[in-house]
Amino acid sequence: MTPFERPDRRCPKCEHKGYLFRARKNVEVQASKFVETKYRCPSCTHEWWERIPAPPEQKQSVDAA
Repeated sequence: MTPFERPDRRCPKCEHKGYLFRARKNVEVQASKFVETKYRCPSCTHEWWERIPAPPEQKQSVDAA
């Protein structure tokens, strides 16, 4: 398993490297599933959304006792 690397994300308005997580939601667009995440720049207070493809759903295994 590879270690998590934080994406090199910057504010699209002022290019400040710091950002704050604000919200996350799942959306469906033309039968494709995406995850939208909202961020806010602490420097200029600009807010923006990023959309990435949703990870595949994992089937939950049920252990028979």
